Amino acid sequence: NSSLPRTGYDHQIAVLSPIRPAGELCPLFQPEGGRFVGDVDLDFDASRMLFSMPGSNGCWQVFEMGADGRNLRQLPLINEPDVDNYDACYLPDGRIVFGSTTCFQSVPCERRLDEVSTLHVMNADGSEVRRLCFDQDHNFYPTMMSDGRILYTRWEYTDIAHAFSARLFTMNP
Repeated sequence: NSSLPRTGYDHQIAVLSPIRPAGELCPLFQPEGGRFVGDVDLDFDASRMLFSMPGSNGCWQVFEMGADGRNLRQLPLINEPDVDNYDACYLPDGRIVFGSTTCFQSVPCERRLDEVSTLHVMNADGSEVRRLCFDQDHNFYPTMMSDGRILYTRWEYTDIAHAFSARLFTMNP
């Protein structure tokens, strides 16, 4: 996300109803000012969702909203002027795992222009933020597996061909 433009988009989060090819798309949320909105993750009972978009500090932030489009709030993550937080996922115990650029590292082969995101976990209220990954490459797209582990992708390219650098990893939350 750190490499994406923060604005210039014409998109929205929508609901397909009924869930059929002939269903109608009904807008649920459209950000102001053409801001990006993506990385949507539904809670386990589908009553709320997490998504990423530029926040009040101009950096990428994680937002939560009810599945009915109400109660939009920016999560109290690491709110620093030069830290991006995005790509969040609910955990069964109520915590949230997310990517953050708090490591202040860049991918070595990208001329230090591509900021690395490592996975972190926090309580739903924003307390007890803890970094989970300590490598020099991106960790992204966390999702829950049915056995309780987190599945995620790592941009792992040390001593391998760069074309095949995305690897799947798992960890306990």
